[in-house]
Amino acid sequence: MVYNTCENIFKLNDLDDYFNSDLINELYFKPKKVNKDLINEKLNDSNYIEKFNNTMNHYKDYDIEKLISEKINSFEKDTSFKLDSYKIYVIIGLDTTTIYSIKYNGEDVTVLLLESTNGNINMLDMLLAHEFTHFVRRQIFKRDIFENSIGERFIVEGIGCNYSREIVPNRSDYEYCIVNKDTVEWVKNNIDKVESHMSGKIDTNELMSDYFYMFADTEKTGLPARTGYVYGYLKVKEYLENNNLKIKDIIDKDWKEILN
Repeated sequence: MVYNTCENIFKLNDLDDYFNSDLINELYFKPKKVNKDLINEKLNDSNYIEKFNNTMNHYKDYDIEKLISEKINSFEKDTSFKLDSYKIYVIIGLDTTTIYSIKYNGEDVTVLLLESTNGNINMLDMLLAHEFTHFVRRQIFKRDIFENSIGERFIVEGIGCNYSREIVPNRSDYEYCIVNKDTVEWVKNNIDKVESHMSGKIDTNELMSDYFYMFADTEKTGLPARTGYVYGYLKVKEYLENNNLKIKDIIDKDWKEILN
């Protein structure tokens, strides 16, 4: 099920009211720990307003709920995996992130920040493809695939990033990993350091923040923020290429079968 919260938000005063609504507080400000002082700052930021206008002008003639549902259906056909259920809330945020999973009303839901696409349908496809693989793996393994261990998280995110690559080919690695270019190059050139840091802890979640959190203590670890997304992407990509496989062939594999 897709819930579109973005209808009829075309005036700045409407946007201000929208950000102060209870729903957006529960879906965005509280779980992502975004300070509400950022509202006024962004509403006076010409770059943010341009991105907001680009997004709304692009999607204003779309039935967003239908559009996203059709894309999820196409991923189901491509992977031959049918989801039992899913809930996606489409919101406008403050350009702080892209898509994420949270608990809302006691359920696992996904929140898509539409402005992060900047009206680019390829970006929407990449984000939804990535998240679709999370839906599948949660359904298969019936555990917390994000916090169980860093080893599992590497493969969870690596599969997501590589499915984005299959759905929207010929983009740069950093776009699939949703990091900056320097992070990708650093990880590629420092695999030994990345693996040394995780030595003996891959089956634990002790280093989860070091590898996956946006606000990781990079001075302490010596790793760029979100290193785990790039590492997972590279390991899954290597596994696919070495075995001549696609994501549909490994989407249901336990992480230990891939990360060896």
